[in-house]
Amino acid sequence: MLLITCPVTRTDELVADRRIRSVTNHPSHIAMHVECPACGRVHTYRTGRRLEAAPAADGRQAKELVHA
Repeated sequence: MLLITCPVTRTDELVADRRIRSVTNHPSHIAMHVECPACGRVHTYRTGRRLEAAPAADGRQAKELVHA
């Protein structure tokens, strides 16, 4: 279940997972296309970052940046 805000009706809607139409992984964000129960349209919600774009937690990579 997802809680979304419909940009048409400006109401908060609780949406079932089955209403997710597609998920697209972009370099800077993840786009999720969700069918809205309030207005029936498909809205795009962007969230988060790709895992590869997150700062490295590996100490070895951090040392390489310090010595560069």
